[in-house]
Amino acid sequence: MVSLAYFGMRQAAWTFLVLVFLIESVMGNYAKSFNIHWNTTNSIFRIDNTDHVFDLNKGNAQFEYDQVNVMCPVYAPGTFEEDTEKYIIYNVSKEEYDTCRITNPNPRIIAICDKPHKLMYFTITFRPFTPQPGGLEFLPGKDYYFISTSSKDDLHRRIGGRCLSHNMKLVFRVCCKPEDQSPVPPPQPTQPTPPPPPTTPTTTSTTTTIKPVTKKTHKYDKTPNEVVKSEELSYSRGAALASSIALALAASAVLAPLAR
Repeated sequence: MVSLAYFGMRQAAWTFLVLVFLIESVMGNYAKSFNIHWNTTNSIFRIDNTDHVFDLNKGNAQFEYDQVNVMCPVYAPGTFEEDTEKYIIYNVSKEEYDTCRITNPNPRIIAICDKPHKLMYFTITFRPFTPQPGGLEFLPGKDYYFISTSSKDDLHRRIGGRCLSHNMKLVFRVCCKPEDQSPVPPPQPTQPTPPPPPTTPTTTSTTTTIKPVTKKTHKYDKTPNEVVKSEELSYSRGAALASSIALALAASAVLAPLAR
């Protein structure tokens, strides 16, 4: 009888959740919605993986925001109290998240799971504004940290607890900064590259350097005018001497018969 009642309660709970999700999807106030079961048997809290980090609002249209349903542990009627899990879930700073130690005297409470025999869940919409006074606001480009430091014997414990012993903590990364929301332009079609123009043979002109011919230096090269004058004087003196000899021979030929 206990098992039938338990399964009947679970079936009714899931039917209710499906109806809620269908109504909200028709209203169009969220893009994606998923459940997180907050208990020690959930594998997302294993310390050897990164399933406890969630990227939200990524790729959503304008005014579409993701939703998370934090599901409290629920047990069949008749389950002993010491076999149940109870939690208070806090929204904390990065330092409190890393140390599993809540130092804020007035921490922000996300959910109180203190009725293990009743179906309880808390819906969080990751939008930058809230219609409720004092509600949660999740700004684009920021990370939000949720932990539970409750222990088996102390629901209100704020140091250690199952945050330390069972890694009961999550990170929600809200996308995106305004400068990161610019759409990526589609790739442009690649134009075929035209073939290069035919290569025109070029005429290579060879410049031949002619070295000047160096003449041997003559002793008269430095004063060419003087050389010419000297040669003219030598020629004139020779011609005059020859004329004088010829006249002397002619006169002796004429005077020789007269002397006899």
